Amino acid sequence: MGCCLIRLNENEHVIVSDFDGTITKEDSNALLAEVRGNAENAQIEVDFLSGLMSNREALERHFEVMRITLREYEDFIKTNIRIDPYFDAFLKQVQLRAIPFFIVSAGFRQAVECVLGNEHHRDVEVYANDLQGEPYIKPIFATKKLSCDKPVGPCGNCKRDCLTAIRRKSGKKILYIGDGITDRCAIEEADIVLAKESLAKYCDAQGVPYTLYENFADVIDLLGWSAGTG
Repeated sequence: MGCCLIRLNENEHVIVSDFDGTITKEDSNALLAEVRGNAENAQIEVDFLSGLMSNREALERHFEVMRITLREYEDFIKTNIRIDPYFDAFLKQVQLRAIPFFIVSAGFRQAVECVLGNEHHRDVEVYANDLQGEPYIKPIFATKKLSCDKPVGPCGNCKRDCLTAIRRKSGKKILYIGDGITDRCAIEEADIVLAKESLAKYCDAQGVPYTLYENFADVIDLLGWSAGTG
């Protein structure tokens, strides 16, 4: 684990961030299942976190059990999910420096759009699943493959595939920011890793080099973008 200033070549790198628990303070999928779900949803979450159920299957089953409309989902996100208070300042620095910025989520496009809104969403490319259906929504997964060699997989949106596509599209190196289980595959394709919480513990256990952060104020400082720079 590193703790010193990250030397980012702004012409040679893109920045990719996880959404739930990274840009947001809560994991929207877990909180939705906790608040709107029942004992079955609680068991689904236990099975997912323990590796007995894939991300893809867990999301499918959560929505089968909860039976909520798109309006109910969006209202829940707007009411309950908070953004990292330093993300605005981080994104402003990214945009000032014209660094391509991507969000990759194991959750849903609608959550990203509800939390970020039009102002934040400008110039940000999002890789995420979708929600469709009437009257009750269900996941429409971004990744079609149904096999995976990782305990958490297959995911609805494979972050490793997302980073591969971003690297191919941009031709640049990748700085990745994440916090959770579905980020484990993503960091295999990253050149620089910023990690916290369970992802940091995973990096420690696997000997993966990373820099520890707690919020986007730390990210700004680690990149040398403190107030008054740029």
